[in-house]
Amino acid sequence: MLNQFFDKYIFTNTLKYAHNNFYLVNLPFVIAPTDLLLTLCSVPDQKFQRKIYSSVKEDAKKTFLPRFSELGIEKEKELSFLKILFTASGWGKIEVIDKNDETKRAIVVIDNSPFAQALRGKVQFPVDTILRGLFAGVFSALFNVDVDCVESECVALNHQNCKLIIKPKIEFDLTSKIVQEQIPFEDERTD
Repeated sequence: MLNQFFDKYIFTNTLKYAHNNFYLVNLPFVIAPTDLLLTLCSVPDQKFQRKIYSSVKEDAKKTFLPRFSELGIEKEKELSFLKILFTASGWGKIEVIDKNDETKRAIVVIDNSPFAQALRGKVQFPVDTILRGLFAGVFSALFNVDVDCVESECVALNHQNCKLIIKPKIEFDLTSKIVQEQIPFEDERTD
């Protein structure tokens, strides 16, 4: 029908459309054209992009990830579920290629990001701000320490895929232009 992920929820009647809204168990979600989010992704204002990143990161930690327990997902399986959910929802193929619980580091690769593909050659900066914020928040919760996420490669900048580097902020080269453009300064986090 739709894809294997959503088909099993349709089959078990836990994917519903009620009161003009979609729900996966009790997790509300929308189906929207990519173009609507492209507007946000393509804004060249770095401070604006960092605010989106910070907002998504905080929501992922405090609201989004805790909902997984409502879905009956065990703590150890949250990351796997998240990868499958976002891949099945059309955000591109998401793979965690390196995760180290001791060093609090991870690398996430996104193949076929619809935002990066649509903006290839049209922007001068990495565009997967929403996913960066999501993974920064999720890994902060999973690692039990605040981490940040920098998109070191992006299809929009003619790389083969999008690559997200996740680690504690102090471990990034804070003099690097790409890091300064993507990670909020302390005073921006409270705005």
